[in-house]
Amino acid sequence: MIIKQKCKKAAFLGGMFLVIFLLVACSGKKDAEEIFNSQKSGVVLVLNKFYYEVEMPSGQKLFFKGINNNGELEGFTADEREVQQNPAMLNGTGFFISEDGLLVTNRHVAATDIDEKQLKQQLQRIIRSAILQYAYAQQQLEVQYDQLEQQRQTLIRYYEMGQNVDIAQVRQIQAEQERIKALYQNVTANARNLRYNTNFNDISIHVVCALGISYDGVKVQSPADFLDKNPCEIIKISPDKDADLALLQLKSRKTPENAYVFQFAGEGNKKFFNGKESETKLKIDQQLYMIGYNAGLVLANTEKGISVQMTSGRITQTPDNDRVLYSIPTVQGSSGSPVVDEYGNVVAVNFAKLAGSDNFNFGIPVSRVREFLKDVK
Repeated sequence: MIIKQKCKKAAFLGGMFLVIFLLVACSGKKDAEEIFNSQKSGVVLVLNKFYYEVEMPSGQKLFFKGINNNGELEGFTADEREVQQNPAMLNGTGFFISEDGLLVTNRHVAATDIDEKQLKQQLQRIIRSAILQYAYAQQQLEVQYDQLEQQRQTLIRYYEMGQNVDIAQVRQIQAEQERIKALYQNVTANARNLRYNTNFNDISIHVVCALGISYDGVKVQSPADFLDKNPCEIIKISPDKDADLALLQLKSRKTPENAYVFQFAGEGNKKFFNGKESETKLKIDQQLYMIGYNAGLVLANTEKGISVQMTSGRITQTPDNDRVLYSIPTVQGSSGSPVVDEYGNVVAVNFAKLAGSDNFNFGIPVSRVREFLKDVK
């Protein structure tokens, strides 16, 4: 009798375990290792090589590669070749969302923002300095011209006194004087344009960039391994200041066959969303995972090639339509990483961290992504 009861109890417990196992299996939830191994091939390291072009109202173009912590322009020059040889570079993360090479990342990775107010303040300072430099150049040209004039007058007096004078030397001095006159007029015109014709409201600023990607497990040694082997172009930039999103596409228009293609949870553009609205409901303390390139090449570059990382955490604040706050640790380079749930669906795009902390970070929620991708074909 006792044996029968034990058997019944064991059978009951075994049945319960089977039911629980089947429920978990049918739910579609996956463990971290399974998610990472199946999805890492679809997460790429993005390289952006860029500089800024400023077009003045006069049509003159100036170039620089960024603004440093002191608010000063870095690499400022009027020679575009100079800034092209030493541009700025940054890394971020992106992930495939279609078979035709479409990638999602952050706007600030693909099209770096610049503080126009700060830039114009620096340009005002630079222009004031340039006007002073032009004034100094005018003085130097006047001195050079006067010295040549003294030499010319001396030779003329010698000639009038009947002495042998090299006429070719006189002509050479006069030609040099004409060259200095032209330089003086040019400097004067430039100074006048800067002083009277610079309306900072009419200054045009845009970024000149080249974008490329590399894959998990691939060895990279130079920017060419990104820009020449896997060049990308910007398809769309979100105009919504609260949606730091950009859509890139491989110029080949083809996602590699072995690369994972992510889907977003819920309703939306059927090309990118799985239609499972029930899986979009995020809640406090829900488990999330992020696959990306924390610190860019600093951590990613290994002897076996670049290596993507997975970090995990939980939702720490009730999500809204603007952001998802989670405890996933990140550093620079993880911008644009997919944040996935236990089903492997993308539920947010990582974009920023809480100031003063690496352990509380923000993601762009699916509702913003849905709006961004709704008209993309």
